[in-house]
Amino acid sequence: MLDRNKSTGIIKHIAFYIIVPVILGLVIESLNRKSLIAGVEYMVGSPLLFCFNTLIILLTLSFALFFKREIFVFVSVSAVWLLFGIANFIILHFRVTPFSAVDFTLIKSAISVSGHYFSMLNIAMVVVALFLIAFCLACLYRKAPYHRHRNGKNIIISFVSVTVITIVIMFIKSSSSSVQALSTNYTNISEAYENYGFVYCFANSLIDTGIAKPENYSEEAVQSVTGRLEDKESTVSDNGKPNIIFIQLESFFDVDYVKGLKYKKDPLPVFHLLQENYTSGMLTVPTVGAGTVNTEFEVLTGIRQHDFGVCEYPYKTILKSVASESICHDLAKLGYKSHSVHNNDATFYGRNIVFSSLGFDTFTSVEYMNGITENDNGWANDDILVDEIIKTLNSTKGADFTFGITVQSHGKYDVATDKKYPLEISGAPEGMEEQYTYYVNQIAEVDQMIGDLIGKLSKRDEKTLLVLYGDHLPSLEISTDELENGDLYQTQYVTWNNYGLDKKDQDLTSYQLYPYILGQAGIHEGLITKYHQQSDWQAEGYTEGLTMLSYDLLYGENYAYNGINPFNNSDLKMGTDKISVTDVKKIPGITDGEETYLVTGTGFTPYAQVYFDGSHLDTEWIDSSHLKITESLDFEPDNEEEETENITDEEDGENQEQTEDTDIDETDAFTIKILDDDGVILSTSQPLLYKETSLPVNNITDWY
Repeated sequence: MLDRNKSTGIIKHIAFYIIVPVILGLVIESLNRKSLIAGVEYMVGSPLLFCFNTLIILLTLSFALFFKREIFVFVSVSAVWLLFGIANFIILHFRVTPFSAVDFTLIKSAISVSGHYFSMLNIAMVVVALFLIAFCLACLYRKAPYHRHRNGKNIIISFVSVTVITIVIMFIKSSSSSVQALSTNYTNISEAYENYGFVYCFANSLIDTGIAKPENYSEEAVQSVTGRLEDKESTVSDNGKPNIIFIQLESFFDVDYVKGLKYKKDPLPVFHLLQENYTSGMLTVPTVGAGTVNTEFEVLTGIRQHDFGVCEYPYKTILKSVASESICHDLAKLGYKSHSVHNNDATFYGRNIVFSSLGFDTFTSVEYMNGITENDNGWANDDILVDEIIKTLNSTKGADFTFGITVQSHGKYDVATDKKYPLEISGAPEGMEEQYTYYVNQIAEVDQMIGDLIGKLSKRDEKTLLVLYGDHLPSLEISTDELENGDLYQTQYVTWNNYGLDKKDQDLTSYQLYPYILGQAGIHEGLITKYHQQSDWQAEGYTEGLTMLSYDLLYGENYAYNGINPFNNSDLKMGTDKISVTDVKKIPGITDGEETYLVTGTGFTPYAQVYFDGSHLDTEWIDSSHLKITESLDFEPDNEEEETENITDEEDGENQEQTEDTDIDETDAFTIKILDDDGVILSTSQPLLYKETSLPVNNITDWY
């Protein structure tokens, strides 16, 4: 009788370990497809893939066998999988790209934009839910039964169980072509999750990073690719080098491609005019609904994001530590200076770090801009970019490359507002009328920004080549059958120039865009540039050759570059305006007895903060030349004369350009620091000693 009860207990134990992963798998796939019926259909229609996903869950749950508190560990791991499924469900409502391991590296960026997607009530509900889960797990830890004794036999059984499950998973992975297809044949992340299951794709995103080493990788194989390339020189002269401007338009595409969508007035007159008169075409991008920086990565480097791991963002992995060939590095060989302008946070996607790897000389983010206005969703309007782009062109004497990144037309699009927008639309998909109305009105304003920029560029006596493209389709739940071109991964690009380049329309991928445009301008610098310009894009082996060069550059032995990566991180400067502090003086306070100080200088923005002796002071922004300190300075200057080094005006000007990366002695001195919303110091001015200000003589002057 005892043996029968023991056998029954073992069977129940095994059944429990089998049934729970199956239920979890079904729930997670239903959430992944936003439908219980679709989840069941996946389980029935793709039994092997569903089984494979279930085995992965079972493997993670089986580690609970090693713990005395087996039930607690089992439930905790189950809860984590369920939370992943719920997180994926929520994310899919705001973007098309599913939840993956890389999202953990983007938590800071996600928090910074959460206000655009969630109300305070939504955020509070999430916090409460997480607290309740943590509370329940804590109670389970205290109350759940646990094994008081774990002998060697139990450990052996646990080890054998985990080993058997692992072997089964590895066998299916190596023998099933349908399972192997994830790493060999997937065309995009969303379809991968749909076809192969959330659990498998998410687990794969944890371990699959970087570019896999090509099977035939060797010095000879690399030379077989590079040996076919002609050493073609660029044909632009010093006097004939055009300024080159690329603008990445956030979630922008030609809405004429949406079937049935109608409007009384063309929302994109400038864009359509450029399509008619200058080089343009369809642009195939690696993402939809989100993942801006993966399109950005392809455009700037000419390297395919598809060669990296499923869901990987190279900005968050390899480019944090390795410099890559890019349009910036290539143009630098011709004397170009490279700039980026973006009306969003500098640290978003780590651009303030990655742009150095890509060779940018300056980066003007939202923290370095004045006069910003916001749309109904809280994103900065793009009209601010016009003057900021012109600033970059004026900042140097030679030719410039400027890369603009817009943000105004970013989601979400179901903005709660009673505002009546100027452009009325009809024919939008049912239930999406308000979202489409908001979106179309936003891109109409972006189109107006493009027109304003071209107007100002036309007045400049410099050759200029402008390229504009959409980074991905907006997250408007668009399906392929709603599009005239039937492709969720196609946007459009257009160009403009003021020096008579021929119109040569060509459909491109985003990694072919800059080599094609530079080729039209007579520029052929860079190995990857030459590879694209001199290859037959339809030929067998074209993408394989590109993968070989990309691996060699970023992960391999640099055979194509004589064994050394020739690209170095640039000395990235934040902003184009010099940030300096020239004086500090005491002014009358608003309230009797209140001490207030006026700081004068250059390059001040609302993100500028005053520091004295290395400590932060309460700061109010007044304008680009004035800040106000609203707290008392507790400092008594030393009366003894200090020896100071005689610094020439020229040397001082050079010193003013230094940033936070340079050791700056802030002792007894005022500095201005630009901080983002999270308190990250982006740059620091050169110090101004207390004794060099108007304070020592107590100069109280009304500055108005």
